[in-house]
Amino acid sequence: MRLDTPWCRGEPAPLRAPAEIPTRTEPRPSRRADAIALGVLLLCFLAATGARVLNVPDEGRYAEVAREMLRTGDLVTPRLDGVPFLDKPPLFYWLEAAAFAVLGVHVWSARVVTALLGFAGCALVYVAGSRLYGRRAGLLGALVLAASPLHFGASQYVNHDLAVATSITAALLAFAVGDRLEGRARLRWLLAGYLAMGLAVLTKGLIGLVLPLGAVGVFVAAAGRWRELPRYALPAGLAVVAIVAVPWHVVAQGRNPDLLHYLFVVQHFQRFAGSGFNNPTGPAFYPAIVLGGLLPWTPLLPGAIARAWAAFRRDRREGRTDLLLLAWPALVVVFFSIPRSKIAGYVLPALPPLALLVGRELDLVLRAEGARRRALQLSAAIAALFGVGLAAAPLVAARLREPVSLPAPLVATLLAAAALALAAAWVAFSAARADRPARAVGALVAFSAALYAAVLPAIPHFTRDSARPVAEHLAPLLRPGDTVATYRRWFYDLPLYLDRKDPIVVAERWDDPEIPRRDNWQRELLLGRQWMPASEAWLVQPEALAERCRPEARCFVLSRARDGEELRRLLAVVPLAEANGIRLWATPAAAPAGVIPPTPAAAGAR
Repeated sequence: MRLDTPWCRGEPAPLRAPAEIPTRTEPRPSRRADAIALGVLLLCFLAATGARVLNVPDEGRYAEVAREMLRTGDLVTPRLDGVPFLDKPPLFYWLEAAAFAVLGVHVWSARVVTALLGFAGCALVYVAGSRLYGRRAGLLGALVLAASPLHFGASQYVNHDLAVATSITAALLAFAVGDRLEGRARLRWLLAGYLAMGLAVLTKGLIGLVLPLGAVGVFVAAAGRWRELPRYALPAGLAVVAIVAVPWHVVAQGRNPDLLHYLFVVQHFQRFAGSGFNNPTGPAFYPAIVLGGLLPWTPLLPGAIARAWAAFRRDRREGRTDLLLLAWPALVVVFFSIPRSKIAGYVLPALPPLALLVGRELDLVLRAEGARRRALQLSAAIAALFGVGLAAAPLVAARLREPVSLPAPLVATLLAAAALALAAAWVAFSAARADRPARAVGALVAFSAALYAAVLPAIPHFTRDSARPVAEHLAPLLRPGDTVATYRRWFYDLPLYLDRKDPIVVAERWDDPEIPRRDNWQRELLLGRQWMPASEAWLVQPEALAERCRPEARCFVLSRARDGEELRRLLAVVPLAEANGIRLWATPAAAPAGVIPPTPAAAGAR
C-alpha cells in the first residue's frame, strides 16, 4: 500500500452511505474546534474527582497502597497496612503515588489518575478514529465514549480496571492504524502497540498480553490472513513487552520469593478457573453490562455493528479494520464470561471499539438524510427515562428498607439535573424527528453531563460505609506516639484520611482457619502477615490489643458499632464519635477533657 493514501494522511476512510439514502453537506469541525471539544472533555473528567468520599473497599485499598509506596519509598513491593500486597503489579500504584507526591494526599488527587486515564481513552479513540474514518467520526467516537456511564464512572473510581483497559485500547488501536500502513510507519505503530501491551502487563498481569494478542489472533483467523503473520513483528514486539514488564517481576520476586506463584498461579489461573471469589453470575452478565454501559447510545449499536460487518464482507481488504473492531469487544465479553466470578469493570476494554463504531455511525447519520433517525429517537426516550429516575430518586430513597435521608441541597441538585435531562431528551427527540441529528447528538451529550453531575455526589448517601467522618473527628486528637487500632474490622479508607506514618493496629482472630477461604480484608492482611512475620507486631490477636491499650496508654480504637459491647468487655474505653455504623473509642488517657472515663464495671473484667 502506498504511504500517500488517504489512510496514511489521516483522512476519512472511503466509506459510502447506501445509494438509496440521499446525502447532505454538513460543516466539519476544524482542528481548533476538535481541540476545544477535547479540552472541555478533559475538564469534565477532572471536575468531579473530589465530589465524594472514597468508596470501600476498592478505592480505599488501592489509594492506600499507593500512599504507602510514597511514604516508604519502596517502589518494588506494594504494601497494605505495612504488609506486602501482591495481588497486582505496580504501574497503577506508581501513577497514584506520583499524583500524591505532586498534589498531596487527598481524595481528589487519588482520582486524578483514573480521570486522566478516562480522558486518555477518549483521546485515543479520537486519534485513531481520525486516521481510520475521519476527524468528525473520531471526535464523535470520543464523545460517545466519554458520555457512556460505564466508562465515565470508571474514570471516577480508583482501581486498576480502567488503567489496563486504556493500555489495551492503545495497543489495539495502534494495531488498527498500523495495519493500514507499510514500511517503517507500520513498524512504529505496531511497536507502539506492543509497548502499550507491556504497560498493560505491568498494570494487571498477563491479561494485558492475552487480550490484545487474542483479539489480533481472532482477527487474523477470521480474515484468513495467516500468511501475513510475519508482518506483525511478533518477535520484536514481545521483546518490547519483556523490556517493559520483566524487570519489575524479577526484582520483586527476589524480594518476595512467593510473588510469581501468587501473582500468576493464584491471582490469574486459580481465580479464572475457580468459583470461590466474589460476584458469581451467569453468562448474560457482561453483554448486559456492555449494553447498559453504552447508554444512551445503545440503540445505535446494532446498526453500527451491521455496517462494520457489511463493510468487511463487501471488501475484505478495506473492511479489515471493521473486523478488528468487532473481534476485539467480542473476545473481551466471551473471555470474561467464562469464569463464574464477574466484576463489571473487567469488560471496560470492550467499550472503546464500540464507541468508535458508533461514532462512525453518527458521522454517517450527519451525512445521510433520514439515516438512523429512529435509533436517535429511542436514545432520547432512554434519556427521558433516566430523567424521570433522577426526579424520583429522593422519593425512592425515603422508601428503601433502610431509608436514606438526602440533604436539601442534594435533592435540589437531583431535581435540577432531572429537569435538564428531560429537557435534553425532548430536544434530542424533537431534533431526531426533524432530521437534525447534530442537535440530537449535542442534546444527548448534555443529558449525560447532567446525569453524572447529579449522580456522583449522591453515591455516598446510599453506600454509607466511609470512615471519613470518624477520621475527621480523630485526626485533631492524635499526638506522636499514639496508637490507632481497629477491632475485628479493617477500614480501608481510614489510613488515607489520617495520613499517618505508622501502620494501624488490627485486632483479629488471625488463627481462624476460615480466613484463607474468604475473599475479603481478612484474607488480604493475613497473606501479608504470613509473608512478613514482623507484622505480628501490629496485626495482633485481640488479647494483645488489650495489653497494648491499657487505661494509661494513649490509644484510639475503631470498631463496628455492633461490636461495641464486645470491645468494652476487652478494653477500658469510652465512645467519642459514631458515623456510618463505625464507632470511635479512646482509652481514659487519650479521651479529651470532659469525657467521662469508664467505670470498672463498664470496662469489664479481664
